[in-house]
Amino acid sequence: MIVSDTMDLEALRKAAKVSQEEMARRLNVSQSQVSRYEQNPDDVPYSVIKKWVAVCGQISTSEGLNYGNPYTELSGQMRLLAEYAETAPPALGDDLFKAPPTAEHFLAKMRLTARKPRVAICGRFDMGKSRMANTLMGGDRLPTGYQPATSIICLIRHADDRPSWMREDVWIMRKGFDLNRADDEKHCQEHKFVGGSFDTLKLYGTHNDDTRGDHEQCYAALVFIASPFLLGCDLLDLPGYGHSDSDHGKAEFARHLADVVIYASTAQGFLDQNDLQFVSGLLRQLPTIEGEDKSLPAMRNVYFVATMAKMEPEQLEVIINKASSRAYTHLEDSLAVREEQSGVRISLADFRRRFFTFLVDEPARRKAFEDDLSELLGHTYPRVVRRRMDCSVADLKAAAKHYCDSWIAKFADVLESQDRARTALAMLEQAEPKRRRRIGSKEERILMLIADGKRATRQYIHETLGERIKPDRVEKMIRGRYGDDKKEAQSLAASYLTEHIQNELNQFLGKRAEALTPEIENLLKDYQESGQIVNGLDLGALSVPFNAQGVFLGALAAAGTAGALAAWASVAAAGSNLGAYLLVPTVVSFLSSLGIGVGGTTTAVSLVAALGGPITIMIGLAAAAGALIFALFGSSWQSRLAKKICETMKDKKFLETLSSHADTYWDDTRKGFVAALAETERAFQENLENMKKLARATSREEVEGMIKRVEGTRDFFGGIPWKSVS
Repeated sequence: MIVSDTMDLEALRKAAKVSQEEMARRLNVSQSQVSRYEQNPDDVPYSVIKKWVAVCGQISTSEGLNYGNPYTELSGQMRLLAEYAETAPPALGDDLFKAPPTAEHFLAKMRLTARKPRVAICGRFDMGKSRMANTLMGGDRLPTGYQPATSIICLIRHADDRPSWMREDVWIMRKGFDLNRADDEKHCQEHKFVGGSFDTLKLYGTHNDDTRGDHEQCYAALVFIASPFLLGCDLLDLPGYGHSDSDHGKAEFARHLADVVIYASTAQGFLDQNDLQFVSGLLRQLPTIEGEDKSLPAMRNVYFVATMAKMEPEQLEVIINKASSRAYTHLEDSLAVREEQSGVRISLADFRRRFFTFLVDEPARRKAFEDDLSELLGHTYPRVVRRRMDCSVADLKAAAKHYCDSWIAKFADVLESQDRARTALAMLEQAEPKRRRRIGSKEERILMLIADGKRATRQYIHETLGERIKPDRVEKMIRGRYGDDKKEAQSLAASYLTEHIQNELNQFLGKRAEALTPEIENLLKDYQESGQIVNGLDLGALSVPFNAQGVFLGALAAAGTAGALAAWASVAAAGSNLGAYLLVPTVVSFLSSLGIGVGGTTTAVSLVAALGGPITIMIGLAAAAGALIFALFGSSWQSRLAKKICETMKDKKFLETLSSHADTYWDDTRKGFVAALAETERAFQENLENMKKLARATSREEVEGMIKRVEGTRDFFGGIPWKSVS
C-alpha cells in the first residue's frame, strides 16, 4: 500500500465505484463522517486510510471491469442472419459448380468477422499476468502465485458464449487443438482431454507440485466465466516467456491469435533487455487496427503495463519515462515495420501514451489503464468489427452475384447453341499440350528463382552480415549509440545488434520475395486466360469458370507453408476489395468469399507471419546474458564489450542459426509453391471437366432447371438483410 501526503480519498473511492453509503458501512461510520474524511484527508487517521484503501481494492477486484455490452445490437443482427440462412434454396453442389456460394459459408464468414477481439496478456513468468486477468474479470478464477503458474494457453470467454453441448466451465484440450474452432463441436470433442471445474484448470494448467503426470498432453484450456469484462472480448492468458521451451513455444504461437496485446512487466526492473526482445517480436506480428481507421492513434491496441506498481507516483513517473524512452530507441526497427504496415507514424509521445501502471490493491493506480482499455473494447473495437461486417456483406453479395450471373450467361449460351459450346471445348482440349508446356516453363523459372534466393541469402548472411559482427563494427555501433553510458550499453547492445541484423536480413528477404511476385502473377494470369482465350479467340460465356488467384492462395493457406510467397499473398489479399490492411482473419475471410474454406485463422497464419519479419530468433538473449557477466572497466570498455559480444555470438553460432532459419524460409517457399501449383492445375482440370458436362447436357429442360437454381441462389444472396452503417 502507498500512503502519500496527497492521497485523494474521494478519487480512490470513485475509481473503485464504491458509494459513500457502502464505504460508511464497511468502515462502520456514518455517511457524513465519510464525507468529512474526503473533505479533510490530511486529518484522517492512518488506520482509516489503510482500511479505506483495502475496501476499494476488495470491491473493485471482485466486480471486475464493466463497460457494458457493446455487441448487443450486432448479436441481434447475427441471429436475424441465421434465421435468414434457414430460408436458403438447396445448395448448387460441386457436381457441376466449383465452390458455389452457400448459406453455410455465408454464416461461417459472418461469425468469423463478427467475433470479439482477443486480448492477450503477455510477458515473462511471475509478472502478475494471471492476477491482472482476475482483476479485470472480477474474482479469482485463474490460478495465481509467485511462480510460473500458467502452463497452458487459456482462452477465456463469457459464460453466455459457451456452446450448449459443452456442459462444464473448463475443458482441457490436447495438442493439435485450434483455438479458432472453439465453437466446432466435432473438433472440440476430438481434442478434449478432460472437462471440469476451475479446480481442473489448476490441476492441469499450472506448474505446481500437484500437477498430474499426464499434464504434458495438455495444450490449451477453454474457460467460461460470467464476467462483464468478457462481454466485449475474449481473453488469452498465456504461459510466461522464459520459463521453459514448452511454455515459450505456446506463448509464441498464441501471440498470432491476439488482436490486443497487454505486455506486463513489474515496475521494479520495468521493460529490461529480456522484455524488449519479446516485445520486438510482438510488435512485428500484432495486427494494426489504426491501419483500418486512420483516425485512431498509433499503437491503439498495444499496452505496456508496469505491474506491482507500489512506488510513489513521482518515482513511477520516472520509471515509465525512462523505460518508454529507452524502449522507443531500442525498438526502432520493429516500430518502423509497424509504421509501414499501418501507414501511421509513431512518435515518442505516441509511444509513451501506451504506458500504464497497475496495482491490484489500489484502483487509482490502474484507473488510466482500465479507462483506456474500456474505451478500446467498449467503443473503438465494436466500430472496427461493424465496419468489417459491412465490407464482408458487400463483398459477399458482389461475389455471389458475379458467380451466379456468369453461370446464367453460360447456360444461356448453351441453350442458344450447344454445338458452338462443344466446338469451344474441343478447341480448349486441342490447346492443352501447348498450355502444359507453357506452364511447365514458367514453373521451372520460379523454382530456379527460389533456388537462387536460397543461395544468395546464405551468401548475404556470411559475407555482408558477417561483417556486422566483427569487433570493430560492433564497437563503432556501441560508441555511436550509447556513448559513455556503460550500463545502457551492457544491457541493450547485444540485443539491439541481433535484432538489427535480423531486420537487415528480413529486408533482404523481402526484396528477393518481391521478385517472385510478378512471376507468380504471370503464371496465374496464364491459367486464367487459358480457360477464356484459345488461339486469340475469346470464348466469352463459354470459358472455363476459374479464379486462379483464389485457388492458388487457398492452396497456399491449406499447405501451411508460404515463405517468400507471403509477399505475393499480401498483395493478393489486400487487392481483393478488403482495404489497405492485411490481417489473418482478412485472408480467411477473402478465401471464404471465394468458396475456399481453410479451417480457421491458424492455418493461414503462415501466409502473413513473414510480413512482420520472417526471421525472428532468440539468440540475442543468450548474447546479452553472456555480455552481462563481463566486467567492464578501463578507458576501452566499448572495445572490450564489443569483443565479448562477438565472442558470444560466435559461440552461439549466430550466423549459422540465421542461415538455418533462412534455409527453412526458402524451403517453405518451394514446398508451398509446388503444393499450390498442383492444386491450381487440379482445379483447372476439374473446371474443364465441368464445362464438358455442361456442353453435353442432353435436354433443354435440364439446362433451364439449372438456370432457375442459380437464379434462386443469386436472389437469396442479393436479399441478405443488412443495413450498412459505414
